[in-house]
Amino acid sequence: MEWDWCISRQRIFATPIPVWYCKDCGKVILPEVEDLPIDPTVDKPKHACECGCEEFVPEVDVLDTWMDSSISPLSIAGWPDEDYVNHFPSDIRPQGHDIIRTWAFYTTLRCIALTGQKPFDDIVINGMVFGEDGNKMSKSRPEFVVGPEEVIEKYGADSLRTWAANSVPGSDVIFDWKDIKHGYRFLRKFWNAFRFISMQIFDEEISYDDVKDNLGPIDLWILSKLNNLNRTVDEAFAEYNFAETITSIERFFWHDFCDEYIEAVKYRLYTDVSDESRRAAKYTLRTVVETSLKLLAPIAPFFTEEVYQYFSDESIHTTSWPEVYDELINEEMENKGETTVELIDEVRRFKSSAKIPLNAELSEVNVYTSDEDLVDVFNQFDADIKGTLKINDLAISSGKPEVHEKIIEVEPDMSQIGPKFKGDAGKIIGYLKSTPIDEIGSVLDESHELTIGDIVVPEDMLNIKKEIVGASGKKVDILQSENLDMIVEVIR
Repeated sequence: MEWDWCISRQRIFATPIPVWYCKDCGKVILPEVEDLPIDPTVDKPKHACECGCEEFVPEVDVLDTWMDSSISPLSIAGWPDEDYVNHFPSDIRPQGHDIIRTWAFYTTLRCIALTGQKPFDDIVINGMVFGEDGNKMSKSRPEFVVGPEEVIEKYGADSLRTWAANSVPGSDVIFDWKDIKHGYRFLRKFWNAFRFISMQIFDEEISYDDVKDNLGPIDLWILSKLNNLNRTVDEAFAEYNFAETITSIERFFWHDFCDEYIEAVKYRLYTDVSDESRRAAKYTLRTVVETSLKLLAPIAPFFTEEVYQYFSDESIHTTSWPEVYDELINEEMENKGETTVELIDEVRRFKSSAKIPLNAELSEVNVYTSDEDLVDVFNQFDADIKGTLKINDLAISSGKPEVHEKIIEVEPDMSQIGPKFKGDAGKIIGYLKSTPIDEIGSVLDESHELTIGDIVVPEDMLNIKKEIVGASGKKVDILQSENLDMIVEVIR
């Protein structure tokens, strides 16, 4: 530091400086330690000055606020009582970036000067909150301030906490109600997912040893991702990177677990599968939810406590932090699972765009690829692909599908045929109605026109409807993946 610290201020409210001055000789008079705290403008020295004078001038300045706050770790620990050493130094100091040169530096300076020890191991620097107008929220601009009580009343404390956690250390953050609503929606999503599976996961106690030999590939996929999430959250909390923590949990639980895994195991809960497969799915569902609750608990303590009461009478905040099971982390299985999810999502998007209910059965799905590794992956996950998508017959093949367009309907374009052929238009209409569509299609495929007696009708004067058919002659829908080397042939 290259400047003096002015420790006094001329303010009304602050800690009085415990000093008097002798009116005659100007000597500084200090109180006894056991008499502190004192206000020199109210209290008097117990003894006369060495010069014999008994009149004193009180110090009317007050201490700079950093004189008090700079010993806050010591005060909290009980200093100057001797047992303060049992609680000092602290682990962490959280504070804003606007008071680094004051609070952070002055605390370090004074604590080392008084004790010879640094006051804390880590300092976590947070940014300022800016309003939607782009300016820092401040009590001098109350019309732009959103108080926490307003957020809590509308969306609850945990929605506010998830928003607060989702900021980068040291960086300012703009308050936006949509971010609060996002946190609220995530907790609602978690609750709805839990409520759905709660009917399945509490009917019996299932341990890992009970199911480890019966876990399916989709179970191993989500359990690997869960344990990788556990590791990520551990590291993020250790680095005070709460944004990484909450975004990782949300991404995993909302997308991987709710959108993909739950949908992929519903068939194992409600259809005729083996007891071993059903119990493996139940174990995995419970493990993911319970572990995710514990990872989320420091950020959303009220919500997680409420849900955890369905698992145990014990408070979630007194349970052990979940362990990372390295034996369940399998990068290869995660990659295979992501590939399978891509295929499942491709067909689900097709169902949605074709307005086919997601739970509607598909007669046949054929997957073609020139990548032999994809063939192996899809064959390994075939039961989950079929069960999730309600496919009666699934085939995985190398190569490409044999498909072609087939004309299924031909109608005259009367806006062209009428003016051109006038009285002969009836002959054209009669021919189209009386001739088999396969015969008309063959002629058009070969010559792109119809010859009816001495009348020649070009293809562009006809309204032609086609459909794609596969090698079996059945109508198919073709899905081309943007991310994978595969073509999917769907027969409804």
